[in-house]
Parts: sequence; structure tokens; C-alpha cells
Amino acid sequence: MLENIRNFAIIAHVDHGKSTLADRLLELTGTVQGSHDEQMLDRNPISRERGITIKLAPVRMEYNGIELNLIDTPGHVDFTYEVDRTLSCVEGVVLLVDATQGIQAQTVSNAYKAIDKNLVIIPAINKIDLPSAEVEKTKKSMVDFLGVNENDIHEISAKNGHGVKELLGVIIAKIPPPRSQDIASVSSSRMRGSDINQIPDQVGNDNGVVTALIFDSYYDQHRGVIAFVRVFAGLIKKGQKLKIGYAGSEFEVNDVGIFNPELITKDLLSDGEIGYVVTNLKDIHKVRVGDSLMDIKSQKPIPGYKKVNPMVFASVFTVDPGSYINLKKALEKLYLNDSALEFTPIYSKALGAGFRVGFLGLLHADVVRERLEREYDLDLVLTPPQVEYEIRDGQYYEPIAKIFILTPSENMSDIMKLCMDHRAKFITMDNISQVSLSYEIPLSELISDFFSELKSISAGFASLDWEFLKYEKVKADKLEILLNGDPIDEFSEIVTYERSQEKARDLVTKLKGFIPKQQYEVKIQAYYKGKIIASEKITPFRKDVTAKLYGGDRSRKDKLLSKQKKGKKKMKMVGRVEIPKDAFFKLFKK
Repeated sequence: MLENIRNFAIIAHVDHGKSTLADRLLELTGTVQGSHDEQMLDRNPISRERGITIKLAPVRMEYNGIELNLIDTPGHVDFTYEVDRTLSCVEGVVLLVDATQGIQAQTVSNAYKAIDKNLVIIPAINKIDLPSAEVEKTKKSMVDFLGVNENDIHEISAKNGHGVKELLGVIIAKIPPPRSQDIASVSSSRMRGSDINQIPDQVGNDNGVVTALIFDSYYDQHRGVIAFVRVFAGLIKKGQKLKIGYAGSEFEVNDVGIFNPELITKDLLSDGEIGYVVTNLKDIHKVRVGDSLMDIKSQKPIPGYKKVNPMVFASVFTVDPGSYINLKKALEKLYLNDSALEFTPIYSKALGAGFRVGFLGLLHADVVRERLEREYDLDLVLTPPQVEYEIRDGQYYEPIAKIFILTPSENMSDIMKLCMDHRAKFITMDNISQVSLSYEIPLSELISDFFSELKSISAGFASLDWEFLKYEKVKADKLEILLNGDPIDEFSEIVTYERSQEKARDLVTKLKGFIPKQQYEVKIQAYYKGKIIASEKITPFRKDVTAKLYGGDRSRKDKLLSKQKKGKKKMKMVGRVEIPKDAFFKLFKK
């Protein structure tokens, strides 16, 4: 009964009230009853404590004979790929805007994604009950941006439920039911990364062949990988043999069901429905999001699959070297439930065994670090996240991002100067209700202090969204930090030529302050493109070896001084520098 199904998502900028609205919808439809935790679909305690959604969450509701499949989406730019693939599973969205903050960068970005996929957009203004709410100003901005009538914009308070019932009625009335066999129009997640395969022009559905889009997954130790799917054609039921489209892995369906919001077993999932499929596969990376579930005989996956690639990398070590195995096991467990996470073992002379870990962005890195420390009782050192350069024919190529900034007009000139100072190239500017700026910027600049400076300049009113754009040739090389001539890999990184002096001076100065005096002189040097470009010295303790000598001939004093000098020389030759752990904490601890 496709006409009785409505598939929709809630999209918004971070902290505009998506999860609170989802709570009210769950209550209104009777999906949950009685007292319950706030932000019920945000299961992770870190997500609840920070007040941000970091993981999409699907749920099925029933209301007046209508099956409502809702997917609550993250609002932070690091998790944009989750929004992308969510929008491939639905026919409409509620675009939520906070009346106290107005349209922000992710609002615009998400709206463009929905428009690109020809989805029905229902605009809604939230938090209208707050004293600082600017409802009319926000409404005018939405009219200018979306080109809708004021009467089409719904005013709600997700916190107290005002206007939510009316909004639900509009969702049912305006969002169309799914269309049978509407596969060729499906454009799977436009995720950051590179194409895995040649994308076919269209997908057929002859002879009842099953086709479903995988929009999320997680690992269960007893049942293997559980895939979250939107069915676009056919039926999926227990005992059926299916395969993963691009990966090619075959499996027998162990169970199917829906999210209510817990997993509820059903006899089958049919065309147009959203639910889960238990694959019994033991490797989550064989069931990648954006891929397809297909009948064994089918040869045409849903088009548009791309692999999610990490954008920033950091090295992770344990404070206690004996905890390395525990860190390895913890990363393996997170890896099973986070398809964007990548890690490889490394060894540091200073910090011992650890891992090089790839993340989607700085928030993703910070969330993973916090999960490792809290859920697995680990004490970690996380080196500053860095971007990964490509090397082609001896030339460095750096990743370039396209950024989109929304700001009040009074901050425009300062923000434009900030962009210039961070090697950004101007693209476009529009000025409707707010100034919108587009730039190309090196990702290395974006993950430094750019965002914090943007917020400082604008007193928190400017917002930013970004996406990976391309790799571009750059004059760069490896900046190595030497301690008494020995390179220390933990302090080394790829740096552009124009930033090399600034970065080198900053590192050697900080290290001079963090490393205590030794019994011998310590040279701290920054080595770049074949020469030392910054240097500092830590003078040694001078132990008075002659203090206990009173009188006697001078030769005894000379022997002791000579012995001390030889000992210092030997230590300098070996290059042994004792770097206290807190030096690394001060440099790297996040």
C-alpha cells in the first residue's frame, strides 16, 4: 500500500531542534508513551551531553492509518555524508530553522541537497516561544531564500509542542508516497571520496528483482552486520539470498524488521519501506553505506555509490604503553560501527606503539577520542589532526575545500580578510538578508584555527559549511624537528613553503619551554628543504663537581671538570634527550 507510506527526514543546522521535534512526533503518534529521555533518537551519551546529533536515526510511526518513516539527521558539517545518503531514501524533508539564530550555513547546504534530489521541502521555524526569537525576520529570510509564500512556513515550538500536530498534518498532505520501481531516479549519497566503480546509467527491475539502498549499518556480535535500508523494488524476507551490489558479497537474510525505535522483527520489507536487514556478515566494511542490496541474479546496483574517505589524520597513543593492546581492541570495535573510521599501526620513538587514524573532520576526531577514553577507559595522547597530501612526480598536492559562510553584513570585511590570511580564493558573494561568501581554501588552513577565529570575529553569528573540492599543486615539503640532530617524527608534518617559517618558529619555541634542562645541551632545530630554518638551545645544568674540594692542588679539579665535559659530549653524541610526557600533553592533548 504505497499510498499509505510517507518517508521523510528532518534537516537543519546544528542545534536548531531536530531531535526535540522528533521527540514530539514520537509522542504525538503514540510511538512512545509515558516519560522518556529527551532526544530519544540520540542514543549516544556524548551526543546527548553535547546537545548535537552525531548519528542519523530512523524510526517508524503510525498515525491515522499512515506509515511514517522518519530519519533524524546530524546537523554538523563533519557528518554531511549522513545527510546525503538519508536524502536518497526519502521523498520529502522538514527544513527546520531556529528563530533565535536564523538561516545558517548548514541550513542552506542541506536545502540545496534536498532541492538537487527533487524532494518536497516543508519549511518550519522553531523556538518561536523564546524571548529572543525573531520570527518575522527569520520568515522573511526563508521567503527570500526558498522563494515560498509566508503562509507555507510553519511556526512551531518543538520544546512545548506548539504547532507540531499541524506540522504533522502538512507532512502527510504534502510529502508524496513512494513510487513503485522508482530506481533510475535514485541518486545515492554524494559523499566525499572517489568513485568505486563505473556508475551505470539506470537500474532495471525485471522479474521482481530486489533493489534496496544501504543508508547505514552497525555490527552486532551475535548477528553480524545489520544494514539499514530503503527498499526501492521487490520484497526482502528471512531466508532470502541477496548480495551487496558493488562489494559483491553474498549472504542469506537472517532477519528483517523496522525501527520503533528499537528493532522490531517483521515478516518482510516491501517496496517503499525503510527498515533493517540482518546479514550475518562479520565485516561491516563489506556492507558499506551507499551500496545496494540486490537479488543474486541482478547486475545493476543503484547508481551513485562513492566511498567515504577520511579528510584529516591524527596519531593516537596511550599514556601507559601497556594499554596498547586495549587501544587496538577498542579501535577495532569502533571500526565495526563507524564505516568512516580508518587506522593503521605506527611506532614512535618517543611515545611507543600507536595508530594513525583517519577522521571525517575535527568533531569526528574529538568524538572518537572521547568514546575511546570513556567507553574503554583509556588515557590517550592525540597528535594535532593533519590533512593528507598527495605526491605525484615529486610534487605535493594539497586538498582544497569549498567553504560557504553566512554572516551579518557588519562582519563581512573582517571575515574576507580572515579568508585571505588563510590562503583562500574568493568565488562568489551574495547579499540578501545576510552576506553569503564562497571561497576555495586549503583544508590544512581550515582545520587550524580558522573556525574559532571566524566565531570570534563575528561574535558567534557567522556559520560555515564546507565540502572537499579537489587536490591542487602546492609548494610544500616535510618540516622535521630535530633534537640534537635526531629527527622526531611525532613533531614532523608537511608544511607549505609560505607557512614553513611561522610553523617552525612556533614549534621550536614551544618545545624549548616544554623540555626541561638536561645534564647536557639540547639543540632544537627545524629542518625544511635541506636547511635549518629555526633553532633554539636549552642550556645544560652545570653541576659544581669541585664544590667538595677544599684546598689541594689544581690538577684534581681539572680532572673532575674534564670527566664532566667528556660525559656531556658522550650524551650529545648519542642524542639522548629526555622529553617528559607532559610536553606531549601540552602540545597535543585535545
